[in-house]
This record gives sequence, C-alpha cells and structure tokens, in this order.
Amino acid sequence: MLELPCDITDPLGLHVQLAVLLASEAQRWRSHVTLEHAGRVVDASQPTALMMLGVRTGEHVVVRVEGPDENTAAAALGRIVQTF
Repeated sequence: MLELPCDITDPLGLHVQLAVLLASEAQRWRSHVTLEHAGRVVDASQPTALMMLGVRTGEHVVVRVEGPDENTAAAALGRIVQTF
C-alpha cells in the first residue's frame, strides 16, 4: 500500500472539478484507491463520496493506493494530488 499525503491548498477546497479529476484517474487503475479525511475513508473513484467529505482549504487528506499496479497508479495520482 502506498500513501500520498496532501494538504488542500485550492481556495475552494476539494471542489467538484478536483473530485471528478481524482475519481476519473482512480477508475483507470486496477488498484483500489481511497481518500481519508478526518478519520473518514471513502472510495476515491466515487466523486460524490469525495464531495461528501466536505474537505476545506488547509485541511489534510491522505490518498491510499493498494493493488497490483499501485506504483504506476500512485505516480499518476500523485501528479493530480499536487494540483490540490
């Protein structure tokens, strides 16, 4: 399992556009991708679940990738997480 810690810097927090971008990338891989915020963990391939976390600017999240292609998936997801 690989972890990608991230602090949300976007002024709008984890908004719809970022949630859809992350979910779209998560769906491309065989590995299971989750996002954790404030003790709650959701499937990162579900944009609605990501939005329901209500992540605001300055808050910390962790993206976790586990599965057969986790190294490649984590690299691709890491590029997206950097835009947060």
